[in-house]
Amino acid sequence: MPDKNKLDEISVQLNENILAVKGTLELLDASVTEDDLRKLLLKSVERMDLIQRLTNDMLVTLKNCVDKINELKK
Repeated sequence: MPDKNKLDEISVQLNENILAVKGTLELLDASVTEDDLRKLLLKSVERMDLIQRLTNDMLVTLKNCVDKINELKK
């Protein structure tokens, strides 16, 4: 089941990145300098971009699964 493996892989990556963004945002509260804040915000934005790409990959993979199911029903 290549699609299931792909979905599992994407799911793990999404969870890791969501936790990383959460941790980074929690660090914002403890930051002391403006430079620290800027770096942490940039890291969060980069992670959110990655989450968006992973989500798009997941949707494509899900669509492929649905297409295969529909083909089998014919």
